[in-house]
Amino acid sequence: MSRKGKLGIKQIALFVIIVLVLVFLVNFTVNYVKGCFGSVSAEDAASFLKGYGWELDLKDCVQDEIVIPKDFSEVYERYNALQLKQGYDLTKYRTDTVIRYTFKVRNFEGYENALAHVLTKGGKIIGGDICSTDLSGIMTGFDGKTS
Repeated sequence: MSRKGKLGIKQIALFVIIVLVLVFLVNFTVNYVKGCFGSVSAEDAASFLKGYGWELDLKDCVQDEIVIPKDFSEVYERYNALQLKQGYDLTKYRTDTVIRYTFKVRNFEGYENALAHVLTKGGKIIGGDICSTDLSGIMTGFDGKTS
């Protein structure tokens, strides 16, 4: 084979390698951006809660942004202890703005004024609770038992 033919094969091989690297980088970047900026919709959050058996008033869903504080007060420490029991950890999100969905819960036995909160960030659920706003109210994990 001539020198010209060998150079062509090397150029083709280099081109193929560059294309493969670019495809990998684009795929990685797209998935990274989705993870950082993806979102959980109110319907997604409601579906998640329904998986635990909760009956919700979807029309009254409230979506707001909250900031997880850098320094946790005693109240936030207790709230994060609840999150840890259900497999979440809000310390990873200190100073982050997260989305909180709030739903009215119709079937929290023994409590008339019950709410479900789902915290989301970057396309995933990062925590939340089921609570009663009654005077003798309680706060539990998504399962209604973890406190």
